[in-house]
Amino acid sequence: MNDHPEVASPEPRPGRSPALVVWAMLAIGAVLMVVAAVGVAAVVLGDRPSEYRVVIPAGTGRQIDAGQSVELIPADLRLKVGTTFVVRNDDDRTHDVGPFAVRAGEQLVHRFDRAGVYQGACTVHPGGQVTITVT
Repeated sequence: MNDHPEVASPEPRPGRSPALVVWAMLAIGAVLMVVAAVGVAAVVLGDRPSEYRVVIPAGTGRQIDAGQSVELIPADLRLKVGTTFVVRNDDDRTHDVGPFAVRAGEQLVHRFDRAGVYQGACTVHPGGQVTITVT
């Protein structure tokens, strides 16, 4: 006598062919590969150095002369090592931005490669001073 009852093999479900299952598995695999690639890119690109930009518009000097408050940069600016600090001066006069003087019509590009505190006069902040802290 057979102690094990016979198990009938399952009937194939209508509409499910082996080719469809293979295609579904390939599609899921492709989606997982894309998600993984995006995740790796986010980690790699997330660590890229950033850029901090300031544009001094034309007429800024006249606004200051007229007694208007001009605040184009915070008095306490915090940046990370590796950040590139860019100041474009579209005004008709030189402006001080911390330890940097940016002449009329010129652009300053400075990459902060080390941690430190950089202070100086600032003609584009009402307090007249700026501290750039790089960590």
